Amino acid sequence: MKTLLTITVFSVLILFPNGVQAQKLRNKIVKSIVQFESSYSSIQEDRKVVLNQLASRIAKGNKNDEDPTIVFVDKHNKEKSQLAAIWLRTGLLYYSLNNYNVLSAGTEPIQEPFPALASLETYGFRVGNASKNQRYAYTVKSGSETWQVTYTAIEALNLTDDGTLRIFVEEGIVPEDGPKQIEISLYSPEHIAMELLYVSSRIKYLNEQYQ
Repeated sequence: MKTLLTITVFSVLILFPNGVQAQKLRNKIVKSIVQFESSYSSIQEDRKVVLNQLASRIAKGNKNDEDPTIVFVDKHNKEKSQLAAIWLRTGLLYYSLNNYNVLSAGTEPIQEPFPALASLETYGFRVGNASKNQRYAYTVKSGSETWQVTYTAIEALNLTDDGTLRIFVEEGIVPEDGPKQIEISLYSPEHIAMELLYVSSRIKYLNEQYQ
């Protein structure tokens, strides 16, 4: 009986932080994340090396800066950069990692419909139009959080070199001498979801090691 009680208490202590933060996410999103967690083992080892390096760069930024900014960048600020930002933000929220500012931008953003956002509804997000007067602007609701999705040029963000990590998720657009940048190609919406959630879990692990 005592052993059972000890195991139960230990399990509550382990799961409690995620449980508190997960309450901010819709139940369907939480269930989707749990399913993705069970699939982390399917990620190829060479790909995990790349994702672990990304997690390390982000975690080190948090160690050195109070409120690090992470910007995912592709050419048109469309599918890859937007979905990467949404899934990393969701993963950080799920794993109780609050002090990150996650954005997306494009080197040459375009204004056109964004059908790839519909993939998020499969996992429990609610996607809608941000305004009747603003074309190609959307809202993504994960529960208590509502994110505005618009097409933004990276220059318009007025980023500072200190405390900002630029993650280029498309080949051929990386500046030769840009500050604090990393290149990692992303692929389908489903892979983006799983890989950015995996990165979030590794950030949590690394932050615990730094403490």
